[in-house]
Amino acid sequence: MEPMSVFGLLKVLGDVGLVGLILVLWWQDMRRIARIQEQYKSDMAEQRRMYESNVSLVKDYQSVASDLKDVVILNTQILTTLSDEIRQNEYCPMQRVEKKRAIKEVGGG
Repeated sequence: MEPMSVFGLLKVLGDVGLVGLILVLWWQDMRRIARIQEQYKSDMAEQRRMYESNVSLVKDYQSVASDLKDVVILNTQILTTLSDEIRQNEYCPMQRVEKKRAIKEVGGG
């Protein structure tokens, strides 16, 4: 219902008196407040859904970050092992032979 015009208010005042006019205005105001409360309720429900969606997103990101941390740790361990093996030169037979010769020459000469 739309707000009453001045002529509508005067007609209600003439038909039901001042108390009736006050009751009609009060009733209209309560309907307006109820509509505002319903709109507020729907806005809060939408906001709650957005927060729940954000919580879900954070949980998913947390699991991805945890997996990524495991991958980084594993890669670091592998690269450390690889670096040690390269420095010790365990896998190239030609280099191992030259390394032993160099050690003998330094120790024997």
